[in-house]
Amino acid sequence: MTLNFAGPAAGSWIVEALEAPGLGAEAADQVAGQVPSGYEAYVRIFHPALGLDGEAVRWGKIAKGRGTTMHGAAQFSPVSGISEDGIALVHDAWEGEAPAGDGLPAEQLAAIAPILAAHTGNPEEIFLALWNGLAFIHGGDQIEVLVDHDPELSDEENAARHAAANAEAKRPAFSDEVRNGPVLHMGSGYRSYYVFEGTFEDLASPLWARTSEGEQRQAPNLAWPADRAWLLSTELYEDSSIVAGSRALADALLACADIEAHEVAIDTRLDLEGDSVNPMPVETEDDGEDLGDGFGDFIEGEFTN
Repeated sequence: MTLNFAGPAAGSWIVEALEAPGLGAEAADQVAGQVPSGYEAYVRIFHPALGLDGEAVRWGKIAKGRGTTMHGAAQFSPVSGISEDGIALVHDAWEGEAPAGDGLPAEQLAAIAPILAAHTGNPEEIFLALWNGLAFIHGGDQIEVLVDHDPELSDEENAARHAAANAEAKRPAFSDEVRNGPVLHMGSGYRSYYVFEGTFEDLASPLWARTSEGEQRQAPNLAWPADRAWLLSTELYEDSSIVAGSRALADALLACADIEAHEVAIDTRLDLEGDSVNPMPVETEDDGEDLGDGFGDFIEGEFTN
């Protein structure tokens, strides 16, 4: 299928809803900061963390191993004991990497696309919005490719190969019409998106462009059908996605074995303050570390003498 540039008008209803009078500043950290109120149910899909071998690991498995609690407002650091940068904050921290923060993984998107399609009257008319700051869209100096040195070629020939490959890679993936066209602005300046129209097949595996580096496929930041029966939202660099929709859709997503999902409310907080169940780990010194004469010991994060 082919994604067609639609422009921001199709998503203006989202902006209007998120900027509606009565929404306080606290909404920015809530589900209400991503999707409109008024839907029957809201579901949070948790993006998997990465194990030591690069395998996908669910938050619930990490929580079970550490004795923390998995719930709709859970935050990764309190659950895992590691920071977003993968630094262990406590001695019993989970060993692995935090969710990548580059959107809903392809496998999860493919799993929920048919579920979403079954809960709209317009499965052949789906709008997909993509952040306008992705490097491949605009090309230029944001893109740099490495070319293996060919020992059978001279230095000059290798340099020419490298220059040609980078020149091709730096070409913008989107046309001037799209790149210079209107975007959907939401809230703060960085939340600007190009809006395209496609079908639920496109939603399952969006093909945004073909470049010298291959097909550019990734989950959209926003997706919704023409009848607005649901809205899928993934904020930049976040470790989860939100789906707003009907009760039946929420139940179907919660029952989907291919994703890790929990129900949330429109006022559920999505920042660290939202996880009132798991305390935020506090980095401590090694227990019983000998600091030399004249010094006490650090025990449980307290200095004793």
